[in-house]
Amino acid sequence: MSGLNGLFGIGSNALATFQRALSVTGQNVANVNTPGYSRQEIILSETLPENGRPGQIGTGVEATEIRRSVDTFVEQQLLNSNERLGRFNASQRALSQIQPLFSDSNDQGVAAGLNEFFKAWQDVATNPTDLTSRTVLLSKADVVAKRLNQASTQLSTQRNALDGQIQQGITDVNSLAAQIAGLNGQIKLAEVGGQNANDLRDQRGQLLNNLAGLIDITSLEDSTGQVTVSVGIGQVLVTQQTAFRLTVVSNSNNSGLTDVRYDSGSGPNTDLTSVISSGRLKGLIDARDNTAAGLQTSLNTLASQIVTQVNQQHRVGYGLDGSTTQDFFTAGGTTAATITVALTDRRQIAASSTAAGVPGNNVNALAVATLQTTALAGLGNATFQDYYSAMAGSFGSTLKGAQDDLQGQELLHGQLQAHRAEVSGVSMDEELINLLKYQRAFQAASKLITTSDEMLQTILSLKR
Repeated sequence: MSGLNGLFGIGSNALATFQRALSVTGQNVANVNTPGYSRQEIILSETLPENGRPGQIGTGVEATEIRRSVDTFVEQQLLNSNERLGRFNASQRALSQIQPLFSDSNDQGVAAGLNEFFKAWQDVATNPTDLTSRTVLLSKADVVAKRLNQASTQLSTQRNALDGQIQQGITDVNSLAAQIAGLNGQIKLAEVGGQNANDLRDQRGQLLNNLAGLIDITSLEDSTGQVTVSVGIGQVLVTQQTAFRLTVVSNSNNSGLTDVRYDSGSGPNTDLTSVISSGRLKGLIDARDNTAAGLQTSLNTLASQIVTQVNQQHRVGYGLDGSTTQDFFTAGGTTAATITVALTDRRQIAASSTAAGVPGNNVNALAVATLQTTALAGLGNATFQDYYSAMAGSFGSTLKGAQDDLQGQELLHGQLQAHRAEVSGVSMDEELINLLKYQRAFQAASKLITTSDEMLQTILSLKR
């Protein structure tokens, strides 16, 4: 390949090589804003020289590889960060939706209702025979009951909504797993044939990050370029080109809400609900089964003590009509969802401690009013107000912690993304320089071919 033919060959190789280089640069420019895209770089090498005189003569340049610019450590850190970001974001959103239950700042919450209820008992004690005060008391008792009913209903609604999000999350996990398995096959097919499946690897990396945002995963790449993805305590979700599934099963012990199960395709399903440790699903499960369920339990305890303590004191008193042993609240309604006022006749409110000299005195009304400031064993030696305040305060602390966790993780995630951008991101300034560089090289190769052609024409004309 010496002589003019050699020059033609060198120019031809150069033209093809720099055309590929321009294509790689164009790919980078086109994907400057594509999520998960890794900048590609063309690797140029000399072709094998020819033996000649007085020594070996070069034969030009060739593209030996198109390489992704990636840092595997940063990529793994981003996967882990996406898991935590998904969890904290889901927690913060779920808790923010629960927060309106504690609307005591505008006197519309349970605490304000309790204050007004016991104040109404004080008003009855001030004038036991006043029917208007008794009417107000029944009205305030109904307000407390309905606010507890409403809070319980809203918590149940919120838990059901979170359950629906969990089910959707499982659907998304299964969809992503299937796509990853499909890309495994495509990557293996490409790379076994000697190609670098750069774009396919970027797509799979983006899917893995999306999957990590939903559930904690571990991934391991084999010698063929395929990744095995595991969830839970080692349950394989994706292996080579096979994707297994997560399912949801109703749990009768948890109000019919769903558990997350791993379906291996053979044998019994494995319950993963308690072992999911990160991702959006973890945040949703914690909000549903810990925070919201805990609030429901606390509200039920509060409602139960209100019914028990008020009824117990009320039964020993006497109404204006001489009635006694009457329940103020419905005895069977001992949860926040079922608490209701039993009395409908205001004359039956047992304000007196005796039936003698009806309408009697105000001793029993004062005793009921005193319950507001009485530390109760059923509430952990706290008063009604203190117990509710502690419950609201604990929730507020949990919400603040979720907000702080999210803010901190967003900051860390931003730093990791900046590190990735330094390694894998596309710099438009650099790519524009490469465009000019490869364009000039392409033009020079074209000039080499043109010059070789002119030399050949000159030689041919000499022979004429």
